[in-house]
Amino acid sequence: MSFALFSPTDLADLRARYGKLYTGAVADILDRRGFRHQVLPRHIQARTRENRVAGLAFTGQGHPTDRTTDDDSQTRVHMLDSIAPGTISVWACGGSENCAHWGEMMSTAARERGCTGAVLDGGLRDLSFVDAMGYPVFAAFACSASSVGRWNIQAFQVTVRIGETTIHPNDFVFGDSDGVVVVPREVIVDVLTDAEDIQRRETGMREELRRGLSVKDAYARYGSL
Repeated sequence: MSFALFSPTDLADLRARYGKLYTGAVADILDRRGFRHQVLPRHIQARTRENRVAGLAFTGQGHPTDRTTDDDSQTRVHMLDSIAPGTISVWACGGSENCAHWGEMMSTAARERGCTGAVLDGGLRDLSFVDAMGYPVFAAFACSASSVGRWNIQAFQVTVRIGETTIHPNDFVFGDSDGVVVVPREVIVDVLTDAEDIQRRETGMREELRRGLSVKDAYARYGSL
């Protein structure tokens, strides 16, 4: 899948604008548009101090293995060399729970390719090193064990599923302290503008309520949010 969906300038602008929002507003807009399964499972949270991500999904799929001789290093290298700038690395780990699927070296390699964060339904290790990088990683858990002989990368830039959410390459991934929401690529801009409108109206309503306006009058002035 090509990343020519947006020019580098347009993508940078989208990332900056989404970065000023919060996931709740985006999730509400998606619900109203009929996309009701776009929030990733609640246990996928920022495990790093840096807790915001915004960018196009660079997807990956892996599965558990019990063969200690398995070696997915060539696939891993090819995957890392294929990452495009402005993306978020999104991994479906196939139910693997006995190892880390992301760590310092993956963060370093991905960051050097322009990947601005990672989201995975698996494990993270080397947390102190990743924190020192200021690199945001959302994961299901922390684990010290290596993935070698426990989990293999199978494919990347393919459609994956995490919880009830189907994620395509180039969908937009937005995460903050409340979790992660995925915006289908065909509505990235529309959802953004609607969420910005909600945020503007919420800001106005909040200020009016603090000045003593009644809730009834505030809703009459700003509408239902």
